[in-house]
Amino acid sequence: MPTLPMRARLSGLLLLAATSLVPMALIQPALAQAPLKAAIIMPGPISDNDFNAGGYNGIQAVGRELGIEVAYSEQVSPADAERVMRDYASRGFGLIYAHSFSYGDATLAVAEDFPDVKFMTAVGQNLTENVGAYFNPDYQGAYLTGMLSAGASKSGVIGWVGGNPAPNMLANFHAWKAGAEEVNPEIKVMISWLGAWFDPPKAKEAAIAQVEQGADVLSAQSVGVIDAAVEKNVLVIGAVSDQNHMGPNSVLTSVLWNLAPVFVASAKTVVDGTWESKNWIYGIAEDSISLADFHGLDVNVRPEVLAAVEQKFEDIKSGAFEVPLNTAMVQ
Repeated sequence: MPTLPMRARLSGLLLLAATSLVPMALIQPALAQAPLKAAIIMPGPISDNDFNAGGYNGIQAVGRELGIEVAYSEQVSPADAERVMRDYASRGFGLIYAHSFSYGDATLAVAEDFPDVKFMTAVGQNLTENVGAYFNPDYQGAYLTGMLSAGASKSGVIGWVGGNPAPNMLANFHAWKAGAEEVNPEIKVMISWLGAWFDPPKAKEAAIAQVEQGADVLSAQSVGVIDAAVEKNVLVIGAVSDQNHMGPNSVLTSVLWNLAPVFVASAKTVVDGTWESKNWIYGIAEDSISLADFHGLDVNVRPEVLAAVEQKFEDIKSGAFEVPLNTAMVQ
């Protein structure tokens, strides 16, 4: 009869032999999966209180809500986007937000080489098995601020300054113009493209030129426009975040662009395995687009226009009114 130590050794060998016969498929579920890590790359600085700040706030919400590691890279040029995304993918980041329309080609190239990584592009046009897109239809808010702009203008001339004529920018402009024309069919609308997503000095210069041609209400689709409005003592509409602090006597309101809902929702589906390659659209109805406080500057807008804007907001939210989506090129 084996001694007690011998029995222990035999039991260990028998256990090892038994486990070696268990199919690996039954063992693998017991191994802990690596937690999701999410990253975002952005074309400008997160300090812009605008488009890039919106992306940064969105990825931070993902980290807070899901309790996962998040990372970001700012001021990434389109030419460098592929390298930066490849770096994140190779480091185990399973979800990457490409926060610029100009990152489209780079995203597709990296996604093809990392099929297990999910990519979300801003206003994406080409979706693949692991590339989806997110879109906050801020043109809904632009329609409302167009109404406000026309309702506040005394000269009958309003100005819009944008970075590049990408589809989302064109949609914003056309909606803003349509909203203004609802209030004043005779309103004169000016537009300037900068040819860059982030060029505050050039944006300020373009805005001042519009003011000198009669515009007394501006739409700040690019950082620098608010500086011009403050300097020239005209009203301006902010974008993405409440920008009143940048011009307390000038920023009438701002279109608030909250990326947290769509970022968190998409990240959760990656975690639970239900993510889909689709256009994730979150607007007024989803509490992702709204208007900031007037900070007392609503006295500059005719009361009947304020009432009309409030009603229009509710109509958009309920679906009773659909803001026209127009991306026709405008120079």
